Amino acid sequence: MEERFIILQCGQLYDGVSEAALANAAILWQGSRLLAVGRRGEVAPPAGAPCTVLDFPSATALPGLIDEHTHLSLPGDGRSYEEMVRDSDDLMAIIGARNLALHLRSGVTTLRDHGARNQVGFALKEALRRGYVQGPRGLFSGRSITCTGGHFHFMGAAADGPDAVRREVRRNIHDGADYVKIMASGGGTAGTLPGYASYSEAELRVAVEEARRFGKLTVAHCRATTSILNAARAGVDLLEHVQFHDADLAVRFDPRVAEALLQSGAYVSPTLQAGTQYASLLGLRAKQERGELTPAEKERLAWNESYQEERLTIFRRLLECGFAGRIVAGSDSGCFDFAFGHLQYDLELMVVGGLPNRQAIRAATSVAAKAVGLAERIGSLQPGKEADLLVVAGDPLRDISALRQVVAVVKGGERVV
Repeated sequence: MEERFIILQCGQLYDGVSEAALANAAILWQGSRLLAVGRRGEVAPPAGAPCTVLDFPSATALPGLIDEHTHLSLPGDGRSYEEMVRDSDDLMAIIGARNLALHLRSGVTTLRDHGARNQVGFALKEALRRGYVQGPRGLFSGRSITCTGGHFHFMGAAADGPDAVRREVRRNIHDGADYVKIMASGGGTAGTLPGYASYSEAELRVAVEEARRFGKLTVAHCRATTSILNAARAGVDLLEHVQFHDADLAVRFDPRVAEALLQSGAYVSPTLQAGTQYASLLGLRAKQERGELTPAEKERLAWNESYQEERLTIFRRLLECGFAGRIVAGSDSGCFDFAFGHLQYDLELMVVGGLPNRQAIRAATSVAAKAVGLAERIGSLQPGKEADLLVVAGDPLRDISALRQVVAVVKGGERVV
């Protein structure tokens, strides 16, 4: 039986690419494909065709969000990595299924999973393909590649030297990886060194070359300034965090390194909500307003505020260097207390850091789609694209926090919220 046409009518629509929203808008799709976008009354199915109408007269419709950086198998429950890895692979898969549902309900219709232990990520990928679990469209890196003892070494893909890196890239791709994730510096794993590069430019270049041999993109975790430069020179497609840490962990923005990164053409996912521990910060601010902070919490709040400003300062410097159109949203959900379902926090911080609202939305829609290699399918509300939509109360082009007010979510033409 032929699939019904569906029309979604809304107070306004932002398509993810235009400079302004379209008022009194309507979107028509059949199956999973968008057919038409325009004014209410001007968009209609063929005469006599069966059609379902969804009407949200005071809401805003926009493309489904894309979260470029998640860790589905981690719970985001406040524990350290060392505590989380005590969970079995079976439990991690169940955690991943829960996290997929949380992100989908929040308006994320596509995500990348940046590293899971052993075969857990691939099991989640297959569960999505078979329809055993409901969640966003998923892209999976498999085991994130790191040096011996490096960040996320417990994921099962330690590699030292060009030959070992090449072997792990090949192993992941043949296991089903959609792209390659490599840890170019230390990170939050105990004992690692965030101020030092974990891999040389030559080692990273091997990862890039091997990934491209199989038509795959590359992503590098980069907190150290040296790792940013190595990744830029090696041709990595997207850099995570980009914190400009020196060996002593001091933050010193280096405009020459930023220029090399800009010239490389790479995208940047600053993961602002993770780097600033924004969810915790919001909780502490709320307690402060109620006068309920303990002395220890006051110290924690002061530290969080200071650290957020440090991260936002780097973000502003990147914008000054011309990165506005290359910024991509990434929540780093699953790590520490970064719970799933809150990619909107990342966009809110981008706006605080100086990115216009529409550009922040693009960072999670059209720009993100380019960064993950799916621009022809997703990221904008245009005929021929996948029918991935988020409908929110209010106007996120004026108040970015309106993205938290989810009214409806459509993924691949199916209304899931």
